[in-house]
Amino acid sequence: MTRKMSLKNQPALTPLALALSSCMFLPNMASAADSFTEALTGGKVNADINIRYETVDVDGAPSGTALTERTRLGYKTGDFKGFSAFVEMSGTESIGSRDDYKVPLGPDANPTVSKGVVLDPAITRLNQAWIDYSFSKSNLKLGKQRIILDNRYLGNVGWRQTEQVYNGFSAKIKEFDAVSIDYAYIAEQDNPLGLQIPMSTHAVKADIKVIPGAVVTGYGYFIDKLNSTADSKTLGARIKGSASVSEGVDLTYFAEYADQTEYADSASTVGGDYYHVKLGGKFSGITAVVAQEKLGGDGVSSFQTPLATLHLYNGWADKFLTTPVKGLVDTYATLGTKISGIKLGAAYHDFKSDKNSDSYGSEIDLLAAKKFGKNYLVGVKYASYSGDSSAPGALALDTSKLWVWTSVKF
Repeated sequence: MTRKMSLKNQPALTPLALALSSCMFLPNMASAADSFTEALTGGKVNADINIRYETVDVDGAPSGTALTERTRLGYKTGDFKGFSAFVEMSGTESIGSRDDYKVPLGPDANPTVSKGVVLDPAITRLNQAWIDYSFSKSNLKLGKQRIILDNRYLGNVGWRQTEQVYNGFSAKIKEFDAVSIDYAYIAEQDNPLGLQIPMSTHAVKADIKVIPGAVVTGYGYFIDKLNSTADSKTLGARIKGSASVSEGVDLTYFAEYADQTEYADSASTVGGDYYHVKLGGKFSGITAVVAQEKLGGDGVSSFQTPLATLHLYNGWADKFLTTPVKGLVDTYATLGTKISGIKLGAAYHDFKSDKNSDSYGSEIDLLAAKKFGKNYLVGVKYASYSGDSSAPGALALDTSKLWVWTSVKF
């Protein structure tokens, strides 16, 4: 006969027995708590200070002059079971008179000032606040963060004192040696003028190593600004790579094509095709590139990149922050080298419209910068744009800009 066991027949657990059994788990709990505390308190502080002098001269208007200082202070925790967190404050202040330059929009705007525009308002804000999880070779991040998927389409506008950041989610998946995938969902854009723009934007790109020295990228940017018609869908692909031609001589190449169409509630003035081709060489410490970039326009609609780090493209004078309705064709050449630790760069741009090939103007850009150790940098940069008298609006006005800056990072 099988005897059934009953709880009534089992000896009761005494308080002492319960205490002894629970102690078996206390070391693990204590260890986890200690590890969490160590991760929380054993992180790293970062400091980034940038002081910059900028002048803007535009034909027919008083010069704009800005002396500004930007400080970023942040703290990143240590790792706890793959998790970490980061918080950073950013403050930009005008050292000189705030009436010496114009900021057209934002909480620090002074639109009635008639002097040159410098997009560095006085702003103090929470710059980043995120938590991330890393596993294997991949990373997931949630919160207010810097997102740079592709500076041409989605960047942080890092040249400005207050950078562009985003509230949302991002993922970098690098589980395969030949393929990496980046994705971002953006719920809010915080731009350099201090404006917070609600969005429902998706961005994705995949990098594939197809042959040695070359990477093929496919991408899609689906921009939806909830209170604006500045929306668009952009799909494209590029290939970039390098090859050794002979000892000490390397060839670089780059080719990209994209198509932009209406998306969400975009205006009919958005859309067009895009291409960018570059051929370069590296020899004797000198890098030379010849290239052409086209942002299509047909006189009604044109290719736009409203989340881009636009200062990196189409000249440092920033004359083409918005693509003209007839489009833009930028044919340019660059030279770069380093002498006695000083980085030197020069560029020449010739600007024409896509439709009818009308001349907009040309530009010369010059740069010299030097690092001192790992923490210090000084630089000077100059841009001179010569507008064609037949160009539309502000594109006909000669413009020159000068920057002198120093930065410290820890």
